[in-house]
Amino acid sequence: MGDSEETHIRHAFDSFCKKVVRNEALNIQKKYARFRQRQISMEILEREGLGTEFYYSEPNLNSNGSFTVLGMKIFISNEELANAIVALPSLRQEIILMSFFIGLNDREIGIIIGKSLGSVWYQRQVALEELGKYLGGIYEAK
Repeated sequence: MGDSEETHIRHAFDSFCKKVVRNEALNIQKKYARFRQRQISMEILEREGLGTEFYYSEPNLNSNGSFTVLGMKIFISNEELANAIVALPSLRQEIILMSFFIGLNDREIGIIIGKSLGSVWYQRQVALEELGKYLGGIYEAK
C-alpha cells in the first residue's frame, strides 16, 4: 500500500469514528430530552394535593413497604404507594422498582430478567397505568 492510500484509509476511519461519536451524543441528548418531557414537576403535584404525600425520608426498620430487588433492600415510606406496588404482579413490581428506585434503563432490566427491550417497556407502561388507577382512586376518595 502506498502512503496516499494509507492516509486515505486513516482519514476515512477517523471520519467514521467521529460520526459514530456524534450520533451517539445526539442519541443521548434525545434520550434526556424525552426523559425531561416525561418528568412531573413537584409544583404540579403540590397544586393537586399530592406533593406532601410523596416524599423521601430515611427508611425505618418498621416500614411495611420494603422490597428486595437485585439483593438491594428498597424502603418505601409512603404506605399507599407501597400497597400499590404490592398489588402489581411480581414481574411488574421488579420492573418498576429497578426502573424508578434503582435507576436502570429498559435495556439493562431486560438483560437482568431475560426479556426484550420492547417487553420491558410495555410491562413498565402497564404497571404505571395500574399504579395510576390504584393511587388515583385513593386520592380521589380523600
